[in-house]
Amino acid sequence: MINITAVAAQGIFTEDVVNGWNNWYKTFKRANIILTKGEKVILRFTSVDVTHTFYVPEVGLGPIVVEAGHIYDVPFTANIAGKFTYYCTSVCGHCHNYMRGNFSVIDKADMNNPEIVKRMTQDTIRPSCCINNSDKINLTSSIVNNGKLLFKDKGCFMCHGEGGKGGVYNPNYATQYVPTLNTLANKLKITSKEEADSIIKYFERGTDLEKLNDNPPFASYSRFLAQYNSITTKILDGAPIVLKADSNGVAPPLCMPSWKYHLSTKDINSIIAYMINKYDWAND
Repeated sequence: MINITAVAAQGIFTEDVVNGWNNWYKTFKRANIILTKGEKVILRFTSVDVTHTFYVPEVGLGPIVVEAGHIYDVPFTANIAGKFTYYCTSVCGHCHNYMRGNFSVIDKADMNNPEIVKRMTQDTIRPSCCINNSDKINLTSSIVNNGKLLFKDKGCFMCHGEGGKGGVYNPNYATQYVPTLNTLANKLKITSKEEADSIIKYFERGTDLEKLNDNPPFASYSRFLAQYNSITTKILDGAPIVLKADSNGVAPPLCMPSWKYHLSTKDINSIIAYMINKYDWAND
C-alpha cells in the first residue's frame, strides 16, 4: 500500500506521515511514486485540509476526489511503463498549481539501474513560495516587476512556462501544449512598443480604460479594449472546459481556474503588463 496525503498549504501530495502535531511546522517531501510494470498496489489517499483531486490521465488513474477527513483506497495496476505527471485538478488554494509530481512505472529489468531510476523520478518542480514564507511577494516596485512576482507566486509559470514561453504539455489537449503568454501584446492588438508602453503607464496610474475609448490614445485602442475585457473575464471566471485532441480520450488535466477570489484588478493588470513587456518587438 502507498499512502498519499494532500497538503494544500505546501502545494504537495506527500508519502510522509502527516498528522495533527507535525502538520503545522514540518516541510514534507513531495511524493515521487515509483512502480514496477505489472505491479498491483492500493493507493490510499487522504487530505489534511481541503478537497483535492488526484489525476494521472496517461495511465487512466482518476480523477480521484479526496475530501478532508476521509480515506480513499484505490486499487491500481501499473500496466503502462513511462514517466508521467500526477495533478491536482481541484483548485485547492494559493499553491494549487504546484500540486504535481512524478508518477513513474519502470520495467522490471530497469528497476535496479540507478541512473534510469534517477532520471525517471527527478523532481523539477519548485514550490519555493509555498515552502519559504520569506519568499512571499512584496508589491512595492514597478507594475511590470509586480506582475513578474505575481506570475511566479500564483504558479502561472507551471502552466504557461517560464516568462510565459509555454512548452508545458497538457495530455490530450487539442494543441498538446498550454498556450504561451509572451505574445499577449499581439493578442491584445497592440501594434508597437510605443502603444505597449502607453498601456503599461495607464495600468501604473490606475486609469479607467473604458473612459479612454471616447478619445482613444492609438488607432487600434477599441480592438485592444475588447480583447482586454475578454482576457480579464477569462482570468476571473476561468475556463474549465478545454478542447480534446481525442474526443473519446481523457480530460486534459490543465485548464484555466477562476481567479476572481485570488486576484484584484490591479493584480491582473500587473500580470498583463508583465506579459506585454515580454513581447519581442524586434522580431515582430
